[in-house]
Amino acid sequence: MESLNSTSFPIFNTNPFLLKTRPFKPSKVSVKPPPPDFDFRSEILEESTAVIAKTHPELLDLASGGSLVLIEKRLFGPVPSWRAEFVEPEAIWLVGTTHISRESAMEVERVVQALKPDNVVVELCRSRQV
Repeated sequence: MESLNSTSFPIFNTNPFLLKTRPFKPSKVSVKPPPPDFDFRSEILEESTAVIAKTHPELLDLASGGSLVLIEKRLFGPVPSWRAEFVEPEAIWLVGTTHISRESAMEVERVVQALKPDNVVVELCRSRQV
């Protein structure tokens, strides 16, 4: 424990000046909501299906069925300057699944094999934890 007390990490330091937090400065970013008649599903799905048809036609059945959606960064504008330390992916591929379905697992496998992504993120519900 002695080595922890001598560290410069603020939690273990007894210097009260190191334990102070800096005041929070709100950023000047506003997010304008879409117009009330904007149908994001048809807008995004139409573009997504068209791109998938051109780039990965072998996955078109999943896109047409609504279980595969491509969201491209270019559709949502540049990354704000205050998020410069975070590298946003050029594209996010969403695969809708039924957690207990063997068919869903096979669809995910098809997408991963076709795309060979750098990263795969899996959403798990707390209710499904063992």
